[in-house]
Amino acid sequence: MANVSLGNKFEGIAFSFCKAATVALVFQKFALPAAALLSAVFFLLAVFYGKKDTKCVLRFPLIIAGFWIVIAAIWLVMYLR
Repeated sequence: MANVSLGNKFEGIAFSFCKAATVALVFQKFALPAAALLSAVFFLLAVFYGKKDTKCVLRFPLIIAGFWIVIAAIWLVMYLR
């Protein structure tokens, strides 16, 4: 396994937050459902193209996609009331 420097680890974390901040900047108050739905779509595409697991804490892309779809649906129901 490749030896990853501490700087590279921190850069990876920073890049994740950078992506989240970019989504928040673009979608503003709709950031949560937008990010949730985009996450779900890309996890479903990963499954479609053969990916069976992920580094995410929930581990399985279909479970993660389902989780984010539920989160987006709850947010939309609460917002549209």
